[in-house]
Amino acid sequence: MKNKIIITLSAMMLSIGAFAQQEATFSQYFFNPMYINPAYAGSRGVFSGTMVYRTQWVGMSGSPVTQQLGMSSMIPGSNIGLGLQFYNDEAGPLRNTDISAIFSYHLRLGERTRLAFGIEGCMDNLGVQFNDINIQDPGDPSFINNNSSAWVPDFNAGLYLYKDQFFAGASVKNLLQPSLGLQYDNGNGNANLYRNYYFTTGFVAKLSDNVGIRPSILLNYVQAAPVLLDIDASLIFSDRFFIGAGFRIDNRLGIAGTDNALILSIEYDVANRIRFGYSYDLYLSQNGNYTNGTHEIMLGWDLNTTKTKMSSPQYF
Repeated sequence: MKNKIIITLSAMMLSIGAFAQQEATFSQYFFNPMYINPAYAGSRGVFSGTMVYRTQWVGMSGSPVTQQLGMSSMIPGSNIGLGLQFYNDEAGPLRNTDISAIFSYHLRLGERTRLAFGIEGCMDNLGVQFNDINIQDPGDPSFINNNSSAWVPDFNAGLYLYKDQFFAGASVKNLLQPSLGLQYDNGNGNANLYRNYYFTTGFVAKLSDNVGIRPSILLNYVQAAPVLLDIDASLIFSDRFFIGAGFRIDNRLGIAGTDNALILSIEYDVANRIRFGYSYDLYLSQNGNYTNGTHEIMLGWDLNTTKTKMSSPQYF
């Protein structure tokens, strides 16, 4: 009986995307666009990638922890980009691990303007680890070695318009809306991953020879949930040091209320090759009284393995 109750609660959490956050939210999305949009793969023109570690709602037991690794490159002498991504997200007893391959095609619209089309094939491992749940009777047979997981295929797709100092992208994740294999409502309902829709845009404007500003926005919509909105702006010093602030409007927590946040971020670019980034989310709602915020660390790289001249600097 307890086992059925836990399955029901877990399935409902996953199906509405409230507790487990079906798709992780990264504060440094402008440093890591390929997670949102597969069309970004290859757009930097060299072998590039990012590694991100995010720990959310620090101080709360079972709070989400996310790791992501993405890498991509343009095939020399072509308009084709290829990429790989690895992703792992844990929230309490819930686990989501993803491995994906990306294909993108970059259509030249002008001397420096391109429109890219991207498709991403994914294999998701989704599961509930009942051994991580605190129960009154550890010997209850309903919870002994009773974990549930499954691999399911899925696809993501996107468009990405970009030039040196401007970008705009639209994408959708979980095109197949795969079933998680967990049922609720006495077997009449089945928990699924729902489609996530994204729109991003941003640009760079020079304020002086050594100072610029990079405003950007992110819109994220998932079925039966309010829109998430990130509004951000970064000051750029000598095309190397980025310091930014943003505001996130997040009403997706439903009965728990809004979870609006102030986001502070920094990035340092070493010789157009290595990038270091850090962000901190300070929650402005009453939920912030129970956490120490969210930390996110990013390491990125751009390695030119060909004789092709790399444009400098890279703002996106």
